[in-house]
Order: sequence, then C-alpha cells, then structure tokens
Amino acid sequence: MGENVSLLGYILIFGVGLSLGLLGAGGTAIAVPVLVYAVGLEPHRAITVSLLLVGLVALFGAVLHHRRGNVRWNVALSFTPAGIAGAAVGARWSSQLSGKALLLTFSALLAIIAIRMLAEKPAHNADSRPRTWLAILPAAFLIGFLTGLLGVGGGFIIVPAMLYLGGLKMRESIGSALVVTGINSAAAFAVHAGQQSFAMVQALSLTGCAGVGMAAGAYLCHRTHPTRLKTWFALLLLGLAAYMAGRNLMS
Repeated sequence: MGENVSLLGYILIFGVGLSLGLLGAGGTAIAVPVLVYAVGLEPHRAITVSLLLVGLVALFGAVLHHRRGNVRWNVALSFTPAGIAGAAVGARWSSQLSGKALLLTFSALLAIIAIRMLAEKPAHNADSRPRTWLAILPAAFLIGFLTGLLGVGGGFIIVPAMLYLGGLKMRESIGSALVVTGINSAAAFAVHAGQQSFAMVQALSLTGCAGVGMAAGAYLCHRTHPTRLKTWFALLLLGLAAYMAGRNLMS
C-alpha cells in the first residue's frame, strides 16, 4: 500500500461502511475492487486488508444495531462455528484455485437470491419460522468458505440466510448478519495475514473511514422502511452480479 491514499479512495471506502451499515452487505465485495483500483493494492493484499477492514467495521456496526434492538444473538451465533471452519478452509484454498469460475458461479447465485427476494411478498418474512441447525450448518459453512476463499464478507448470502433460515425480519437480519460477517472475516484474516504483508497504519486509517460510513448507514437503516431496504438490497445484488459476470466473462 502506498504511503498516501487518495481522497477518492477514502470516499469509496466510506461507501463500503455505508453499505454495511445500511444493508448488512456489500462491504468486502466493494472493498476489494476499491483497494485494488483506487488505493493501488495487489489483489492478494487487497483481500487481506479488506478482511481486516470489513471485520472490524462489521463488529462495530453490530454494536450499533444491537443498541437499536436489531441483533438476534442466538441466531447469529448459531451461524459462527461452521462459518469459522469454512473461513479457515476457504482461506487456505484461495491461493490454489482459479477464481474466475468461482466468481461467475457466485454472480449467478447473487442473481438468483435477488430475483427471489424481489418476487417474494412482504408478508412472507413475518410468518417465517427459524429452521433447525441441520439447515443452518451447510449455509453457515458455505458463507465462511466464500469469505476465506474470495475475501467476500458473505453479507449477500448471510442476510437472505437470516431471512429464510433464521426467521428474522429485514432489520434483524442486517444487524445479525454483521455479527457473522465480523467473526468470519476475523477467522479468514488470521489465515491470510500469515501469508501476506501489509501496512497496518494505512489499513487502520481506511478502517476508521469505513467506520464513519458504518455509523451513517446504521442511522439510515433505522429510519428506512424494511420493504424499501429489501428492494434496494435485491437491486444491489443484481447490479453486483452483472458487474462480476461482465468483468470475468471479458477477461
């Protein structure tokens, strides 16, 4: 990482925190390209720094959402054991596998989730019931695996998983997803940090900027209608899916 980070870099990193606070997702998926193209990091180092940044900011956001009653700790913690295991496995595989096919598959998954969320009636989530740990276990492992493998915090999968498997409302899903994102990112960072060097001072300055964005996002989330949040989230998923597919198909 260079000694100086551009103003554009800080503005975009602020957007990473804003996305995490407002939607419970988008943090690392946005952070990695920002760190590569706006900050100038080599991709492997970008993944390592993004995991540190998103992990710390997600846990900060979880505290903010907890103060507003938006975190269901029992549901969030039920996702963490398998998530930590998946993150450790994914982080060790990340340097050995080609990412192109995985990113294309991931973009297709994002599109499927988004279409399902847009098509679903608002009343569905209010009547949903939490599933058993047998249903949660594979989803939690997959989320952690993607975190370690691609440097993606997993919020794009965690939030729908909280909705459909945890039986939570949208705001509760966002707050609870931040707990899982923070813990999974910490587990993956512990593995990546042993393989990649990076400048801690600059990484922490970017983390502080993202933290300000997180505070703003958490504030706006509390004042935004849940149905509107869900629509924004689904549209963001579709946009990211199209971007990832386009970049990888043309490369």
